[in-house]
Amino acid sequence: MILRFRFLIFIFSVSFLSSCFKNDDPIILTPPGDVQTDQVAMGPDYYNQIYYKLSTKESSTSDHRCWDLAFETTLSGFHIWLNSGNQIFAANTNSSNFSSVYDTTGANWKWDASSWNKDSTAIGDWINLSPNDPVSTIDVPFTSTPGREEEKEGATAVYLLDLGPDLNSYERFKKIVFKTVNHFQYTFKYANLDNSDYHEITLDKEPGFAYSYFSIRNGNTVVHPEPIKPNWDILFTRYSTILYSNGSMIHYPVNGVLINPEGYSVAIDSSKAFSDIDFDFAKDLNYKSNRDVIGYNWKHYSFSSSSYEVSENINYIIKDKSGYYWKLHFIGFYNDQGIKGYPQFEYQRL
Repeated sequence: MILRFRFLIFIFSVSFLSSCFKNDDPIILTPPGDVQTDQVAMGPDYYNQIYYKLSTKESSTSDHRCWDLAFETTLSGFHIWLNSGNQIFAANTNSSNFSSVYDTTGANWKWDASSWNKDSTAIGDWINLSPNDPVSTIDVPFTSTPGREEEKEGATAVYLLDLGPDLNSYERFKKIVFKTVNHFQYTFKYANLDNSDYHEITLDKEPGFAYSYFSIRNGNTVVHPEPIKPNWDILFTRYSTILYSNGSMIHYPVNGVLINPEGYSVAIDSSKAFSDIDFDFAKDLNYKSNRDVIGYNWKHYSFSSSSYEVSENINYIIKDKSGYYWKLHFIGFYNDQGIKGYPQFEYQRL
């Protein structure tokens, strides 16, 4: 009888204690979406750049030539990018005398990496001195406290800008000084090499967008080529990258896909057919966040057919900012009339 009583106490105690622990909630995965097929119109000259939202198939189109400079929009951001689709270059003159820079003699032209990595820009760390620049700098550390407009002042280094080979020589070359940056805005000045057409600009950071854009060639104005950050995932556009031919490095314009810089990454796989890629496979792949990870080489030019051919066996798995996985591959590059510049693709949320 005593043993039976003790057994009942044991059963009761186990039941009571188990009720004190929270049961693990089962993880319920969202069912995969349907396979979607779509096509975008860059056009035969690739002037159109298309910002594309996978979940809605919505797109926004602008002319890739509408901007020259892109500015980082985060509170502590100070990086500046060039429009490589226009083949823009920059050169640090290692001088602080704005008016005395009047030609491009001896310019060491540089360009941005197609990855858009912050440590690989042509302008570089304009806040701090280059070793050859004798000018002093005011280096005020940023603070993360909202509302504090602590400012960093550049080293007043004069840069040359080559705005691209499609402009005549007088319009093509500018000189520019990036003066200051704080949590909310940039200031800079620029002019023609003969000091004409002088401008001083205050450019607001617009944190709703991935970048704040400015155009010199299109009227010295702020432009908005892209939607706000949550409204696009991938960008079909023209940009430049480095190719190698017979041991020589070539800065070459290409037409491809860049990813949203705000929390996106991509894995590439050719081991499985598009239809066989599922969530369990995708979650264990190696993801990279450089903007050109999708890039341009999902197609290649065939000299035998005198046309572009798409590599349908290359699959891109996109991990978006919300943690969803999307598989995507390309299935065409021509429209129904046989005109190039119309990428066709299929994709699915896993």
